[in-house]
Amino acid sequence: MEKSNKSVANRAKMVKVLLKTTGVILFLMVALLVWFDQSRSFYCLSENKCVTVWKRLGNKCYIVPGKYYGIFKPSDNYIKTTNTGYVDVIFLNDISLLVDIEDNAKIIRHPGKNLIELYSNNKAVNDSLYTYFDGKYHKYKNEVEYISIDIKENYAINKAGRKLR
Repeated sequence: MEKSNKSVANRAKMVKVLLKTTGVILFLMVALLVWFDQSRSFYCLSENKCVTVWKRLGNKCYIVPGKYYGIFKPSDNYIKTTNTGYVDVIFLNDISLLVDIEDNAKIIRHPGKNLIELYSNNKAVNDSLYTYFDGKYHKYKNEVEYISIDIKENYAINKAGRKLR
């Protein structure tokens, strides 16, 4: 009888160790998923000319004016695109952005408080920002402050061609 009690006790200990190990592994997996989903990059030309690129799970990416630290997606004034997209962000003044994005991206705005404008909405006027444009390659005028962001490759360049981090 003693032997079977020891056997049951050993099995119970093994089950407890297994449950603790499984719990730790599950916790680590969840923590890793949360960390990956919350990772973001900030690209700045100066303190007041920044954008946040927040790549999330499910091939979603949010591009937000300024440095965005929220844990939930922004409610307004952001660009929703894919994790493989690209965007040129042109700073018109301290709070307004003009963006040239791929076709499948969307701009989510707050009525009356638009911080983001789509380049193609006023293409005739906005094309005056270029010194050269052939439909694919472009060069902005010297006074234009911009950031070109390659979301898939996690990098951005400024008008001097320097990589931003």
